[in-house]
Amino acid sequence: MATNKGMWASMMALAQAVQRAVETSATSGGTPEALEAGHDLELALQRHRTSFISLLRNPPKNANERSTLQRSITEPVTLPGHASPSKLSESFVKEAIIISDMFNMSEMSAMSLLRSAEEESTLYPGVPRGLIAILFYYDSRVNLAHALKTLVQARQGISWVLLPDNEELSQSITRYLQPILNISLVDRILELVTSMDITKEIELLQQNRALGDAKHRKIVLDKFLAVRSLLAETLFCWAAQTPLKKDECRRLIAYMSKVKLTETSDGSLDPINLSLLMALLFSLEAGHLLNSEDMTEALTQFPITSDRTFVQEIHREIRSDQTWETPGLKAIIQLAWTVSLANLRQVAVATQLADIDTILEEDDAVLDDALKGKVFSFIQNSILSKKNTPLDNFYCQRLHAILSDFIIHVPERVKAMKNRADENSRLITANLRESLQPPTNLDQPFEELLTCLAALYQDGQCGELVEDYWCPSEILPTASLQYRGLGTRQMALFKFVRLPGDYLPPSLFVPYVNLLTSLATTPRSAQYVYNFLRMNSQPLSQGSNLAWEHFMTALTQYYNNLRIEEPGAMDTMYRSRGTPRGITPQEVQGLLAVLQLLTMVAEKDELSRVALCDNAAWAPLYVCTGLLTCAVPLALKIELVNTLSAFSNTPALAQRVWELIEGGGLIPVQEGVAGYQPRGLLVDIEEMESSREEFPLTRAILKLLRILVRAGIPPMLGAATRQPGFRPYLDLVRDRIFLRHDSRAYRDSGERWAVACGCLELLHQLLTEQLHMGTAPMDQRVGQPPGRSVLLDLVQESQLVKQVLSVLHDGVRILEQYKEVPGQKDLNASLLLVLQLLLEAQEQQHLVLGTSKTNPEVILGVERLLMGINVHTGVSDHLLNIVRLVGHHQDLPSHAALACRLLATSAARPSSQTHLLSLITASATTATAVRHSFVEVIDHAALDIPEHLDAAGAALNLLLKFLPLPTPNVAHFLLGYTTDGMTTLRSDLLGAGARGYPRTAIHAVLASLPSCPPSLSEVAYRLIFELCSDTNTSAPTLRFLRSSEDLLYRTVATMGLPHTDCRLRLLSQGWVLRCVALELRYHATHQQRSQLARLIHLLVAGAELPQQEPLDVSQGWTGGVSGGRGPLLTLLDAIDLSVDFPAPLQCEYFTRASDLITNCESPSPEGPIVNLKVLHQQLTSLLQEGSSGTSLTQRDPLQEELELVMGHALMLNQTRALLFAHRHFLEGWRQVVEVVVAVTPPDLIETATHHTFLHTLTHDLTRRLLDDLALPSLTTILVSTLLMLVTTLRTLHARPAHHHPQYVSMLDSGNTSLKAEFPSSLQLVLRGLVECVARFKQCSQGVRASIYAALLNYLQICADPIDKTEEDADNLQSLLLAPRETQEEQFHRENYEVVREELPQLVDVLAVEAGGGHHVCQVLALTCLSALAALEQRAAPLTNESLLLSHLADHGHLRRLLDALRTDDGQLLSLLTADDDDLRPLYVHEARMSLLARLALSPTGAQQLLQSGLTTRLSELTALDYRPAQPMQSVSGEEFLPSVVQRYRTVLMASIRVYLAILTSLGSNNYSATAHLLRFLAAHGEALALGLCVPSLPSLQALEEVALLSAAVAGAAPPGPITATDPSDLESGAQATRLQQLLLALLPHVLPQSRLAGALDMLPENEEGVNVKEMARTATLTTLAAVLNYATARLIHGGTDTRDITLVFRASMDNGIPTGAVGRPLSLATLVECASQVSHHFTVARSARETATARLQALEGNQPVEHLRQYVSSALADSASPAAVRRLAEEHLSQVVALHRRQEQLAVHAAESAAFLLWRHLEYFICHAPSAPGPAHDDLSRREVGVPRTLTPSEIDNLRKQAWTALQEVLPRLQKVYEEYSASTGHVAFLAAAVTRIRRLLVP
Repeated sequence: MATNKGMWASMMALAQAVQRAVETSATSGGTPEALEAGHDLELALQRHRTSFISLLRNPPKNANERSTLQRSITEPVTLPGHASPSKLSESFVKEAIIISDMFNMSEMSAMSLLRSAEEESTLYPGVPRGLIAILFYYDSRVNLAHALKTLVQARQGISWVLLPDNEELSQSITRYLQPILNISLVDRILELVTSMDITKEIELLQQNRALGDAKHRKIVLDKFLAVRSLLAETLFCWAAQTPLKKDECRRLIAYMSKVKLTETSDGSLDPINLSLLMALLFSLEAGHLLNSEDMTEALTQFPITSDRTFVQEIHREIRSDQTWETPGLKAIIQLAWTVSLANLRQVAVATQLADIDTILEEDDAVLDDALKGKVFSFIQNSILSKKNTPLDNFYCQRLHAILSDFIIHVPERVKAMKNRADENSRLITANLRESLQPPTNLDQPFEELLTCLAALYQDGQCGELVEDYWCPSEILPTASLQYRGLGTRQMALFKFVRLPGDYLPPSLFVPYVNLLTSLATTPRSAQYVYNFLRMNSQPLSQGSNLAWEHFMTALTQYYNNLRIEEPGAMDTMYRSRGTPRGITPQEVQGLLAVLQLLTMVAEKDELSRVALCDNAAWAPLYVCTGLLTCAVPLALKIELVNTLSAFSNTPALAQRVWELIEGGGLIPVQEGVAGYQPRGLLVDIEEMESSREEFPLTRAILKLLRILVRAGIPPMLGAATRQPGFRPYLDLVRDRIFLRHDSRAYRDSGERWAVACGCLELLHQLLTEQLHMGTAPMDQRVGQPPGRSVLLDLVQESQLVKQVLSVLHDGVRILEQYKEVPGQKDLNASLLLVLQLLLEAQEQQHLVLGTSKTNPEVILGVERLLMGINVHTGVSDHLLNIVRLVGHHQDLPSHAALACRLLATSAARPSSQTHLLSLITASATTATAVRHSFVEVIDHAALDIPEHLDAAGAALNLLLKFLPLPTPNVAHFLLGYTTDGMTTLRSDLLGAGARGYPRTAIHAVLASLPSCPPSLSEVAYRLIFELCSDTNTSAPTLRFLRSSEDLLYRTVATMGLPHTDCRLRLLSQGWVLRCVALELRYHATHQQRSQLARLIHLLVAGAELPQQEPLDVSQGWTGGVSGGRGPLLTLLDAIDLSVDFPAPLQCEYFTRASDLITNCESPSPEGPIVNLKVLHQQLTSLLQEGSSGTSLTQRDPLQEELELVMGHALMLNQTRALLFAHRHFLEGWRQVVEVVVAVTPPDLIETATHHTFLHTLTHDLTRRLLDDLALPSLTTILVSTLLMLVTTLRTLHARPAHHHPQYVSMLDSGNTSLKAEFPSSLQLVLRGLVECVARFKQCSQGVRASIYAALLNYLQICADPIDKTEEDADNLQSLLLAPRETQEEQFHRENYEVVREELPQLVDVLAVEAGGGHHVCQVLALTCLSALAALEQRAAPLTNESLLLSHLADHGHLRRLLDALRTDDGQLLSLLTADDDDLRPLYVHEARMSLLARLALSPTGAQQLLQSGLTTRLSELTALDYRPAQPMQSVSGEEFLPSVVQRYRTVLMASIRVYLAILTSLGSNNYSATAHLLRFLAAHGEALALGLCVPSLPSLQALEEVALLSAAVAGAAPPGPITATDPSDLESGAQATRLQQLLLALLPHVLPQSRLAGALDMLPENEEGVNVKEMARTATLTTLAAVLNYATARLIHGGTDTRDITLVFRASMDNGIPTGAVGRPLSLATLVECASQVSHHFTVARSARETATARLQALEGNQPVEHLRQYVSSALADSASPAAVRRLAEEHLSQVVALHRRQEQLAVHAAESAAFLLWRHLEYFICHAPSAPGPAHDDLSRREVGVPRTLTPSEIDNLRKQAWTALQEVLPRLQKVYEEYSASTGHVAFLAAAVTRIRRLLVP
């Protein structure tokens, strides 16, 4: 039996192979899975042929094997299953030898069991190795027996077809088993069944201490019994498919002759012998020959006809005089043989079987022997006993065939039996008339036949077989044609039913009526019985006692005889009690039979039920209720209550029953007079039933109340005599029955659980169905609903909740004994109802918590009650009892599911879960058992049984509920995250069994994922995601998932397309994608580059990394050449973004159905969900009001409309759930895409592959967003992803690469050899973005902001101007060749062509958003408009017309844009003057001014702005006049919000940039532009004057403000003289003059070597990637250039003749640089010093640029990262990756190079300006200054105030000498500057000419 795998493992593999092959072939034959399973089955069967031949025969003991095992203690030996020699422990060897001796098996087989036990020890924690081996021994036997049974069932045969779709496999199994079955398999099975004695087995196990605790004992004994049962069932399946041969039948007959019925207490046949008996009965059957299509072929196939000696020898065995241990067994075999002989007689007639004629004639003798053996009584008492029912379907078919064939084929004997019964009845009647005792030895075969048939068909166990006894054409004259033309078999059986005729003798009345009751167990047969008895009720059948008329008349007459005069309203103890008239016991039995028949017909068929009640003459409800008020026998009362229960299944009839019960006073409603017992059924319960210790009436009353409550409680129940309501009935059930049920004595201990189950079921029904008030207006007297009373009792310390918890405790205590007890089924049902009751109370307790009018403090809640003290143990262990129920999940999966749900709702709070955790971990044994019980619950999901799947799902939801609670919690304990001390969490997870690590819930979850259904996999993946996302468990979980066969990677690699109609699959895939996003983040955070590259490649290209070469993480890896559409693109293509909602509901009667549905909606994570239970209750209430007057026999249209409304609500819930699943999936996909884009380093993936993926994904995403059928609620989720993708595209195309790899878009075609830096797919993306702006304009502000941001990022691709200084092209070559459009210019042009098509609509949306949207949307819309203007200027630089500007102006958008400045003014003023930290208005204003500045960059735009009143709006901007005071100390850089000074500078600089843009467009010679600027400067002159000075605490922003102000003031220098004709212009000129004087005063302070320059050295060089110091120097040089520009402009505008120039500097060469007051002219020495310092600074900047350039070029080498960190900010250097450090260093050095280059340019410009000013001033003073003295300010309109224009000759000579001395070193420096700069840039400057002319002036 044992193979290399080991005994248990091999048997397990065999059973799994057989089960898998049969299941897959039965459900999906011909599929690849079925073919693979069939192949595996063939291999397994070949290996185990000997195992089947020597069935359950252990390999014998072997001395050599024992010696080898003993030697393994001291030396290594080679053992089966071990790769190398190894040693075994002494204890292991001893245990193996004990097992070998105990089961008489080989030592190596015993060793393999122990080895398997060690390997699978985690499946049985706390169980010793030897006990596990015992379990595996019996489990291997069960697996082998089960495999054999399954194979036998799969054979081809006559009773069933197990593999209809795979006939080839069935034939193969048949051929395989045929030789095995022929080798005395029957003898082996019978030998095993006989030898397997449970008592001896227990004794053997106990002697060897091989039985553990109660659970282990139960499992072992169950497996032992299962082997016997499987063997017997195998033999039955064999015989049922192919009848046994003659010898095998004889062996079975011999075995059956020795069977005794002493093994069972009630004399019934045990299931094993019953299976063997049925095998023999199937083998003796001959009826299938008559049903065969080809009689000749059938005769050769079945042994009964193919074997000529079969009939003779079997007949001899059956007729032998051998004494049987159980004569009844022989009798039933004789009866079956009689029927077979009768069938063979018909076969012989058809086929001339002449050799058995003699035997066929002896069938009467065989039948006589069977009747003498009381065959019918044996069938009823031994086969159809209570323990054996319900019988197997095939058993029922065989018994039905035997008895029906007996009735059909021997009708004369049946008739004789009937006549004999009539004679016996007459004899009994005669004796009774003579007052004699009837004889007791009368033979009653017909009565026994009727009783046997009634027992066979009772409780509907035979299903539709009972309909064979009815002939519809005879019963239903109007029967449809489908019932016509039935065979003679049915006619014969119906004739047997009608055999008694119209009158039955008394002795046969009860058996016959019981038979009719059993024949009415299906709806159709019940209708037949009703019509059959109705026909007998016709006038022509007068005197018949088999008619409804007779039955009802008897009941009515009995009631009239018993009825007494009712007392008054008040009970009185003095009323006279008359003696009721009694009836005989025989009459009572007849009434009982009639009531049972009436109950069955009313219960099964509604039409018959209604028809019986509609007959006013019968009035069954009134009669039954009336009899209950009379003194009738208790048994009769029980049946009367059952009859009322059957009639109450119709709601309308139930209302009548309510009225009759109230009118009859069956339930006591008041105590009455003191000392007098109340009337009603309570007397029978408390007196009669209690004394008998049997409570069938109690159970019947509970059943009646349940049915009545389900039909509906009348709102005004009992209003005529008491306060209306259900309260008396509830008091009866709760106080008189349930609270006392455990204190009563029971003859049958199991009845206690039946009573408890009935009470709990009614209480649960009240709690679920009668919790809310109806919709109809109620009387003021009506109290609260009964469900609310039950709920109040369950949420406070009441007697009810104590009894419920007591039932829970007692039930769990019994279950923990692992023994079968009486009433086990009711016990299990009671525990289930307890859990349902507590769970429902927990969910509904919010309705009463805090609302109690009497004492709110007593309302505790279910969770607190469960933490209370258990009165049975004195410990608070109610929660532990609930947890223990989870351990019984294998037998009670529904209990385990409810227990998990109750724990999740009651204990999922910090205090409760702490209490629960302390209970679980109180002892190591309890902790181990509890943890493993949850593991097994999840493991059993692989069984694919709905109950086990539900339990596993509830367990997983419990873990999800506990996870968010404080750590460590119960979920961490069950999942294995807690340490031994239960105080901290583990940092690692191990495999089950590794280093003693137990098998936990996480192992079970991962093991069940491949096979679990979608409903469970969704919860499992959600649990995994929660573990991965929790900071406490994320790292160990992700590491464990990778070690568990790389779960996430494999799942993504094999992930199928999402089924848009499969909600659970969408949810599961959504959780998987979210886990993948977390995995990517983990790899990126921990710099696991190889794992990150592998996973990204899978997501992007859908392929595994090539394994032939190791991954070089320093060089990155190479993707595929063409790149596949990976999972991300595939999933985006497959997901459906549209969900169809149900059509609007249109109702004729429920006109407010839509409002009802809306009112019944409740919030949930999936959105509003309609509470179907509440909706159904409200609709039912309306239905009862609307159908009160309708007929019972008509189908109410209100019911149809109710079903329509409920179906609509259900579909609405399903649609919303499906929509949520779509959103969930898209959210997961979005997270993965965004993380992939965010964490992919530039050097990790090939540029071409990455570009292809990004471009394709961006285009596909825009295409899906614009789908006309897509729902906005789904597409808006993906908008943020679109933003991130476009941002990434901008980054990819923003920085020019050193080389451009070949890139061919998936959307392009043509020549692939051309390089395409900007693929045409980008234009498709832009077109989609433009359309998205219009599509999503009505969506939320977040969606709109993302769309605007995406469009903005696209428009900023390569939007920065190209730095011409970096171009190395040959200037001469570029001049000779014609200009050609570059790729970038083409890209901008094509973009503009796309935008131009939709420009009006796009501008309208953006302009409207910019005027009144959310602040963020306003900023983005304004910036988008600015970007569109920039695109238009880049695409059409030579055109003066702007479509954008025209549209803005023509449609009033520009005017509204300028008018918005008034609104901004108030908000900005609040920011500057009040303590307001809302900076949103500041950002909006800055964006608005940026747009105006962009529009002003074109001449047309500048003119349009000036004409539209820009200057007026900005001059009215009062916020600019509130300049705050400068802070005394520098503001800390750690403050997040900008200071008031910074806010003011932002506003001011934005306004100035607009005017600088206007000056740039129109030129400084444009008088209008200058005038507007002067007007603006004059309007805010006071505030601007304060800013035009050197800051005391220099900062970058302050210096940039001074630079901008300087540029504005310099640009405001009028091109001509300022006229004073207009006073306003004169005032503006005065303000401008003051500002210009302040500007000139800045010159000595902004020199490169001034005091300010020294202060700049204190600024940081690298602050978050920005070189603040060099930027400040650049701003200072910019200010210097502006000052010199103004001086030059003033000089030039004075006139063209040197004599008329406007002097700016004094003719002085003083060594010092006087600062002086504002307005005092500076000397020429300042210009000399300026020229000297800027020439020196040029050299410094040039050297610094060259050094930075060299460092930048050195980055291309392999410099160590530590060396590069010096170029990176310290805040970023420590946390950044090496690649990020390299990128940041490159950005920093590039910025430094650009800044120094800019400083070079500014220095050269300053040098040129200073040289020019020196030359013109020296030329005037030396050559043209007049010698005559004159006033210094003779001409205010043309000359600078304070600059002397006349010099004496001595002053001129002195000036020349001083100038020559001062310029002796400066001029060479200027010359050098010119030579170096012009040589490197080709710059043609005026510097050389100025130097030459100065030399000429100064040389005498």
